[in-house]
Amino acid sequence: MANAYALGEAASRTTVQVDALFLFITLVSLFFFLLVEGLLIYFAIKYRRKKGAEPAATPDIRGNLLLESIWIVIPSLVVAAFFYYGYRVFRDIRTPSPGATDIHAVGRQWLFEFRYPDGRSSINELRVPAGRPVKLILTSDDVIHSFFVPDYRLKQDMVPGRYTTLYLHPDKAGTYPILCAEYCGVSHSTMRAELIVMEPDAYAAWREKKEAPAGLSLAERGKALAEKSGCLGCHALEGKEKFGPNFGKVFGRKVLLADGTSVTADEEYLRESILDPKAKVVKGYPATMPTFKGSLSPEDVGAIIAYLTSLSGGGREEKGEKEKREGAPANKDGEAEAVRKGKTLAETYGCLGCHSADGSVRVGPSFQGLFGRQVELESGGKATADEAYLRESINQPRAKVVKGFPNVMPEFKGKISEEDLSAVIAYLKTLKR
Repeated sequence: MANAYALGEAASRTTVQVDALFLFITLVSLFFFLLVEGLLIYFAIKYRRKKGAEPAATPDIRGNLLLESIWIVIPSLVVAAFFYYGYRVFRDIRTPSPGATDIHAVGRQWLFEFRYPDGRSSINELRVPAGRPVKLILTSDDVIHSFFVPDYRLKQDMVPGRYTTLYLHPDKAGTYPILCAEYCGVSHSTMRAELIVMEPDAYAAWREKKEAPAGLSLAERGKALAEKSGCLGCHALEGKEKFGPNFGKVFGRKVLLADGTSVTADEEYLRESILDPKAKVVKGYPATMPTFKGSLSPEDVGAIIAYLTSLSGGGREEKGEKEKREGAPANKDGEAEAVRKGKTLAETYGCLGCHSADGSVRVGPSFQGLFGRQVELESGGKATADEAYLRESINQPRAKVVKGFPNVMPEFKGKISEEDLSAVIAYLKTLKR
């Protein structure tokens, strides 16, 4: 932890304020401790009974108003000074800072989620610019947590069903640990995050760039996300199990659920387990995993699924990405890669939750045999499910609603790139009867 009194070490102005308060209390307390103990030792030596001396009668002292007043007034003034100094520091720390950026922080067993004003979110990583105050709006989804930044000397409880606030003054760029300081369950000690204070220019550049690290395969990016999101705190890769099932060789395995049924751990199961973990709880494990819906993008979920697949010896996406980077032959390989990507996107965007790929009817029409088919519309007409129709149905699903199905599909216009849209359509073309 940084020493506020070493030159240039203070991470925030609150560090100096809190450390100065504690130093003041320590020095004053030390002074009176030495004074009292020193007088005690002095009087014990001075007035000790001499060897061989005759016992003397104790003087009849009835009281001393001046002395009694002094030892009442002085300690009272010292305690009042402690209170006043502490109150001023507390008031300064708690006073709203003009121009502070609001960031929502949610505590869950056992991670911190941060939601930024521009709509982005992150798990266990809070990035802020140096020199600008930040207002954290804190809450909890389950039990009481405590948001603690040791290097800032700041701590605030995160209470379920209630909002609390904490103001940060990040004065020095660097990376500082965030801890949970309230015992919140079996993995309390693993509930950690990082406060990354960036120079203003670097912070502006970070906001503009994409989150995906350049040059990484889908599986490699999924591994980084699994580590950053705290997944490996509860799930082991191999060996002794932790609080959740092992990730090693989970893909394709039969999983026994708490309700007595079983399910195959395919892409859809993994996607559902990340976004709605309480829907299918594995037998023998507590239903404590938080949902990552809204905090992980569909692309992030797809990357994590690719990583879990690679742990089971799959690695199709990783291999395809590697061949792509090394300049593998295109044509058929490129088309196959687009189909694989489209299938992954359809899974991660939740398309296969409402549309089946085997002809069965769910909330929406089945994808099997859809391409090239005549579709009867709710408006009374018909349409051929060609590329233009599929493109419009994904971007603006309410334009042509299929007869007999509810008008509930969300729009993906502006949420899916042209390249990803083409990949999904390429995948739908392969689902023939």
